[in-house]
Amino acid sequence: MNYNVAIFMATFLSAPAFAAAPVNDVTASKSNTQIEKQLQDLTRLLEARNKMQVRLQNQLDGLSQEMNQVKGSIDLFNHKIEQIENRQRNLYQLIEEQNKPAVKAAGDNGAVVAGAENERVAYQSAVDLVLVNKEYDQAISAFKTFVVSYPKSTYVANSQYWLGQLLYKQGKRKEARAAFLIVTEQFSDSSKRPDALFKLGIIDEYLGDTASANAFYKKVLKEYPDSSAAGLAEKRLSGL
Repeated sequence: MNYNVAIFMATFLSAPAFAAAPVNDVTASKSNTQIEKQLQDLTRLLEARNKMQVRLQNQLDGLSQEMNQVKGSIDLFNHKIEQIENRQRNLYQLIEEQNKPAVKAAGDNGAVVAGAENERVAYQSAVDLVLVNKEYDQAISAFKTFVVSYPKSTYVANSQYWLGQLLYKQGKRKEARAAFLIVTEQFSDSSKRPDALFKLGIIDEYLGDTASANAFYKKVLKEYPDSSAAGLAEKRLSGL
């Protein structure tokens, strides 16, 4: 009986039911789980990095917009300063011209005296159209008439300068350039020459001729270093 039991047990223990456990399958399952966990961790890291990049890009875009706004404010400020300086020069010119003594004729020639007075009145009327009445189109016509009617007047240089200013204000830059050129080339002693040179530089810069603009700005600095136009020319040069 014991002999049979022993045989049965030996046969039973050698059966496939008691085969070794599938160690390889368990190991592979654990390995897959670790890989999945690593992939999940890596995915989270990539998502976090992408979010960080998006935040940084948004911050950079915001800074860029702020810089553009600041630059626009600076340009607007500089433009307003230039307008104020132009108005100041115009007022100084008006004061200077009003204080200028009337031209005296030699001897007692009444015709010469009358002509000089008519000349002064015509010029002052044109100036008043600008500074008092703000009628710029009529002022342009008045100054054009004046330089034709009184070609040898001491006011011709100023009249040409006023023409340049008014035409420039209307966007007629080429016509304004011609008027400013007359001041610079024909009236070397005019007090308006440094400003006319500066305006020529502004016009040429706008028209894309930076070489010519550069030359005019440098001419102002060289010939009129102490003028207000020289300070403005130096600023424009630094921006070219």
